[in-house]
Amino acid sequence: MKHTAARSLALRLLILFFCLGLALYYGQLAVRGARFASYPTNRHVYADGRLVRAGAITDRNGVVLAHTQDGQRLFNENAEIRQATVHAVGDLEGYVSTGVHTAFWAELTGYDAVNGLYSGNGAGHNMQLTLDADLCVTAWRALGRRAGTVGVFNYNTGEILCMVSTPTFDPQLASADAGSQKGVYVNRLLSGSYAPGSVFKVVTALSVLQNLPDAQTRTFTCQRGVTIEDEWLSCLGNHGTVDLQTALVKSCNAAFAQFALAVGRENLTRTAQSVGFDRTLTMDGIACTQSHYEGIGARSIDFGWSGIGQYNDTVNPFQYMTFMGAIAGGGSCARPHLVAGTDSLPGKARLLANRGRVNMMRRDHAQVLGDMMRKAVTDHYGDWQFNGLELCAKTGTAEIGDRDTPHSWFVGFCRAESKPYAFVVVVENAGSGLGAASSIAARVLQAAPSAE
Repeated sequence: MKHTAARSLALRLLILFFCLGLALYYGQLAVRGARFASYPTNRHVYADGRLVRAGAITDRNGVVLAHTQDGQRLFNENAEIRQATVHAVGDLEGYVSTGVHTAFWAELTGYDAVNGLYSGNGAGHNMQLTLDADLCVTAWRALGRRAGTVGVFNYNTGEILCMVSTPTFDPQLASADAGSQKGVYVNRLLSGSYAPGSVFKVVTALSVLQNLPDAQTRTFTCQRGVTIEDEWLSCLGNHGTVDLQTALVKSCNAAFAQFALAVGRENLTRTAQSVGFDRTLTMDGIACTQSHYEGIGARSIDFGWSGIGQYNDTVNPFQYMTFMGAIAGGGSCARPHLVAGTDSLPGKARLLANRGRVNMMRRDHAQVLGDMMRKAVTDHYGDWQFNGLELCAKTGTAEIGDRDTPHSWFVGFCRAESKPYAFVVVVENAGSGLGAASSIAARVLQAAPSAE
């Protein structure tokens, strides 16, 4: 009898361990199955470490950006389109980690937790992007050999029409061959981080509107700079007495440093965080690099510099593009996204989960900021360069060291109903924002198609 009871207990324990092991196996399969299946030695989807089985990727107009034919994964036959869109589409070895080929690997190959990679037709799922391939080529040509990024999205719908990062490479060739170029695999729109320079003054201006009752009538004096606690903060102009609007139009460092001090560290930090600083924004579930603002704890002179976009400020271009879209949209905008649709049911669910709106500020504050940025274009930058766009914009010349040429920024949006686009342009080591970046923005926005 004792032997029977012992055998029964042993059998029950064996069954229990078997069930626990089975549960652990299926749990790991559900959580990590896609990672296991995407290992480059999986011959169902890879050949010599390069992806071969996946659905087609097209742009918004049906232009094929990548597809599988006769067991080979091919990109668009036009080399310019391939290079201009590679950071959005991705490569076959997975070096561009934020590209669609990697970020949407499961949807493209047809993988799901129940059937794995099995499908009736032995193929993956197709995916359409919001990109305009021709517009990406225009941006790529405009950037030329300079490192940088251009992003353009429709702030009413969230569709990203342009996502270009340079330096770039041809994904039809082995991606590893491009590795000698610094940052070639980095999508600078999503993963870049730069000193912002004067484009940060829009954040400071918003904080002034939010926290100072006399925001639009208060004035400060600029005499080629200002002394803050016995330390000098320089300005490129001798602007005299200026209010908030004039300070933004003339990009006065002295006035904005004093506005920052009047607002205070906590308030300016709170405003920065409300528009996306110090938190991770996502695009279609892909995490972007955080923008960072460091004001609390800074010395007064350093805090003054932080209010004009220097000190330790860093900005991610995607976050700032979204911020511009929120101003254009009256305080909020449609969340920017790259994937328009897919015939994968899990993919459709993922896309829906990452839609919606981004709320950043009050409508009246957005209106005032937009008006000031519009005046900067008409009174200072030259509206003739942006004919028909009703452009609202801000330049930035980001100092990055005594010996290095500053980064060139140009950010903003169009008020023209036919082109409801917000944009960001960053050109590394290109000098004034009113030079390289603004001319690129003008070229790209003029080429952008009218919204449907």
